[in-house]
This record gives sequence, C-alpha cells and structure tokens, in this order.
Amino acid sequence: MAIDDKINLLAYLVPRFGSNDPEQEASLLAFATGLKPTFSLIRSKCPRMGESDVQLLGTELLCSEILIPARSTKQEFAAWVGSMTTADLEGILEKRKESNKVAASELAEYREERERVEKEREELRRRYEEQVKKAREERTMGFNPRTGKFEEIVKKK
Repeated sequence: MAIDDKINLLAYLVPRFGSNDPEQEASLLAFATGLKPTFSLIRSKCPRMGESDVQLLGTELLCSEILIPARSTKQEFAAWVGSMTTADLEGILEKRKESNKVAASELAEYREERERVEKEREELRRRYEEQVKKAREERTMGFNPRTGKFEEIVKKK
C-alpha cells in the first residue's frame, strides 16, 4: 500500500483502540483476523490485481463493515465479499483511488494558486519599494510635524 493509504488506515484504526468498549475490541480483533482471508479472497477473484491494490481494497472493505461495531458479523462480511464479482471489487477500488486522484489534483491546483498569489504579492511589494525609493530621491516637499506644515526639503550634499 502507498504511504498515504497506510496513514489513512491508521486514521481509521487508532481512534478505536482503548475505548473500553467490548464490542469495539471485538471489532478490532475481527478486523485483524479478517485481513488474511479477505486478501486471499480478493487475490483469487482478481488475479491480475497488484498486491498493493489487494491490501488497499481489503482494508477498505474491512474498515467499512467490520471495524464499526454491530455493522456486520464476520460471516455476513464473508458472504458479502464472496458474492462480489471481479468487476464489483475493481469498481470499489477504482472509486477509492479516484478520491486520491481528486485530492492530488486539488492540492496541485491549490499550490499553483498559492504560488501565483505569492508572485503577485512579491511584485506589489517590489513596486511599492521602488515607489518609496523614487519618492525619497525626487520629492521636494515634506511634512514638518513641529510646525504642522508642509515645507521644502533641503537636500544634504
């Protein structure tokens, strides 16, 4: 599995530990014991699927049905996954991967937009600094706070 998928899996699993809920503990145990048989079943139904995809699909299915207490028993889960066709499994995997593609695309767009805004901000800063520099060189009048009036600036040579 890709590192992002492993982190996502941890986001499902970690909050469920230490709940002191016997049903949740049983669900965690069912999840752990269901990994090997689920992976084997997926491999047998989808022999061309890569190991990374088998693991991703298997953990996603287990997370959605077994990890949530009282959602499905191990037997119901096995019957459900067993009744799926190769096309069903590949469709679920594709849908799962699509969310990663959308997220990556949105992240790329965000970074491009942020870079564009930063360039605009830098250009504005540069123009402002040039304007200040030019004003200091060319201005002939300035406000004197002691007198409260604008007076001619005497340039030091």
